[in-house]
Amino acid sequence: MQLCLFFFPFTLLAQSVKRVPVETKMEQVTVFMKGAQVKRTAKQMISAGKQEIVFTGISTDIEKQSVQVKADGKLTILSVKVQRDFLKEQEVREEIKTVQTKHLQLNEKITMTAKMLEVFKQEETMIIKNQDIGGATYALKPDELRQSLDFQRARLTEVLKQQMALQKEIEEMEKERNKLSNQLSEMNKKFDLSTNEIIILADVKESATVPFEITYLVQKAGWYPTYNIRVKDVVSNLQLEMNANVYQTSGENWNNIKMILSTGNPNENNSRPLISPWMLYYVDAQMSNYMKQWQIGGADQMLMGRVTDDKGIPVAGASVVIKGTTQGTVTDANGFYKVKANGNVQSLVVSSVGYESYEFAAGKSFVSVAIKPMNTSLSEVVVVGYGTSDGYLEGKASGVQIRGASSPKKEKSIPLQVVTTFQPITTQYEIEEITTVNNDGKMNTISINETSIAAYYEYYTAPKLDEAAYLTAKISNWQDLNLIPGETNLFFEGTYLGKSYLDLATGSDTLSLSLGIDKGITVKRTLLKEFSNKKFLGNNRTDYRQFEITVRNNKNVPVNIIVEDQFPISTMKEIEVDDLKYDAAKLNEDTKVVTWSHTIAPKQAKKMELKYSVKYPKEKRLQLE
Repeated sequence: MQLCLFFFPFTLLAQSVKRVPVETKMEQVTVFMKGAQVKRTAKQMISAGKQEIVFTGISTDIEKQSVQVKADGKLTILSVKVQRDFLKEQEVREEIKTVQTKHLQLNEKITMTAKMLEVFKQEETMIIKNQDIGGATYALKPDELRQSLDFQRARLTEVLKQQMALQKEIEEMEKERNKLSNQLSEMNKKFDLSTNEIIILADVKESATVPFEITYLVQKAGWYPTYNIRVKDVVSNLQLEMNANVYQTSGENWNNIKMILSTGNPNENNSRPLISPWMLYYVDAQMSNYMKQWQIGGADQMLMGRVTDDKGIPVAGASVVIKGTTQGTVTDANGFYKVKANGNVQSLVVSSVGYESYEFAAGKSFVSVAIKPMNTSLSEVVVVGYGTSDGYLEGKASGVQIRGASSPKKEKSIPLQVVTTFQPITTQYEIEEITTVNNDGKMNTISINETSIAAYYEYYTAPKLDEAAYLTAKISNWQDLNLIPGETNLFFEGTYLGKSYLDLATGSDTLSLSLGIDKGITVKRTLLKEFSNKKFLGNNRTDYRQFEITVRNNKNVPVNIIVEDQFPISTMKEIEVDDLKYDAAKLNEDTKVVTWSHTIAPKQAKKMELKYSVKYPKEKRLQLE
């Protein structure tokens, strides 16, 4: 018979029961976007009767209500509880205190030795300066001079020897102090390492070896995806590498475990929304004017990016606000943010509890920022349950390559064998190799998939705004690739172009990826002055404008490019826009946007012309550039 019991308050019984300690083995961890579910197993010989079975070495980051215990055998689980192992915690406290005392004593000894070294340096200075022994009124005899020089030489030699010995002693003590500092740092990280116990009260019908399975949820863990997009040239397939960035400070090391990555998030609200009655009210004139001003203030733009700490761990719930306004958002579980801005935004301000506020320039594309934790003293760090880490680590687990985010990539990694499983509302990536993720908060970047994808490459330019050609890759049937939104690193023709964001919020069957500016395509928009002039007739004036757009393909392969420009739109009856000319282009009658679509051969150029006139009262001024 298999029993499964969820956590509920422990009931104390009057009679004494036997306490049976059981060691468990961590078998599997399912890592969610925020949080992780740990699975442990054990087998134990259990005698008949009521037993208090104690599973030791459990994380302190455990969600008590998530504990489940399964047992196969003739027994009944009466209750389950989680409690702190205070004896082990006290042992850790005493161990840390001992190292702290050694560190303090060594500091004092280094300070005293440094003072002695300073004394000998002062004596050296006095000996060197005391060359005029007899003074101007007394001349030394040869024997006296020889004795004086011998004394100075011997004493100066002794002083220098003492200085060298003290300097060497200080260096050795500083090395020992650094070792103690590193040891203290590691002990602080593991301060709460596995100091919980899960205790079940079981009524065993007959003695037997019982297999147990325990699962529980921890919060201080998670993962998020990043991508490397590599394009060799515009006639080759696009290479898409998907990486999983896994981190945890749950209080226990995940050593040689089976790992499953899930797109689920147990912290999200799973209750369906309820629609409420929609009541209409009158809006006062002041509010109405405010809404109109907000709506016409400028074109909307979406500012996107990600907020991490100084070690690359995403910061959830951080506030990202447009400077000088109350308009903003908060980061999601993986530190990503999206702010819809109206008009021109210069800078954003990010802040979060426990971190220093940070102001940064609002970019046109995806912007990642790192915020620093507020400074804490050593005494404050000692009592932290999970500690922090210094930098990133590159290491190997059994059968898996783990790369730190800041470590140089020495060789091309081999993606792990991954089985992708679709659940009703989530996707799971099962890593087939055994994996290790330590309880140190360091980011472990695991390459889980690399795909060669056929893509249609197309350039885009709007030279009125920016004389640059932006390369885009269009992918059909992208839903079959099992992608989720995430930050991307862009590589084109072997050159790193920067970062972008893989945004999958589209209903189209074609996914468009922006790969950045290609310097191999030059764009120039020129005002042809010989065809651009002003004419006056009566009370009106007419301005003529003619532009020439030149796109040159400096590459060795043909390229496809979309070129856009626009005609002005009249907003008043007395303003007339006429004489529109746009050879071999398409015109959107509503927006007056002109679009050319060309294929340009290697080392060739394509010219396009745009011409129009604007008539308006001569006493008025218009912005026509």
